[in-house]
Amino acid sequence: MDESVKGHRERLRQRFAVSGFEGFHDYEIVELLLTYAVPRSDVKPVAKRLLKRFCTLAGVFDAPVEELAQVEGVGEKGAMYLTLVRQVKERYLASDLPGRSVFDRPDRVKEHLRVLLQGRRMECFGAVFADQQHRHLVTQILFEGTVDRAAVYPRNVMKRALELDAKAMILFHNHPGGTPHASEEDISLTRRMSEACAPLDIQLLDHFLVADKEVLSFREHGWF
Repeated sequence: MDESVKGHRERLRQRFAVSGFEGFHDYEIVELLLTYAVPRSDVKPVAKRLLKRFCTLAGVFDAPVEELAQVEGVGEKGAMYLTLVRQVKERYLASDLPGRSVFDRPDRVKEHLRVLLQGRRMECFGAVFADQQHRHLVTQILFEGTVDRAAVYPRNVMKRALELDAKAMILFHNHPGGTPHASEEDISLTRRMSEACAPLDIQLLDHFLVADKEVLSFREHGWF
């Protein structure tokens, strides 16, 4: 490795060790990560190419491995390393939910769902299942569909709730196009889910819509 490149890498790491990401440009954050995955080369131009193609940090970390690997200088190892960032955050947020009331930390639940669904190109539908005290049991994507539709069957959702002995749940789905508003179909589905829950003594607490970086509550917006 060229000594100037080695010195630059070390300075970048020292800056982070002293003050975290304070004062870092977005490309420097990507560059720092790449220093651990791409050996013996200057990765600053690579980081800038990634941000030029995917526009934002979120765009980089949400991008599929195959597309990341196509950017000159990234390679398969670098692409895999960058996708770890999102997946580690998914697991980090999910790990703080089990056994805790979903009402005690609604913002954490929303962030958990945003990270889980952001960047997915297919419409997904799932549920956060909880027990009698509204303590988190599991978050599960139950259906995946085309870019604008997921075939959702209330009976299958109820079956999963009964398997978990869940007494409450929060539904969630995403709009890959980023439209931050529930459709008539979304509202109708929520109504059917509520009707299916009632005879089973399961509470439907809310329905969250993930649209780009927003997580919208059906209850808060009057869509419930």
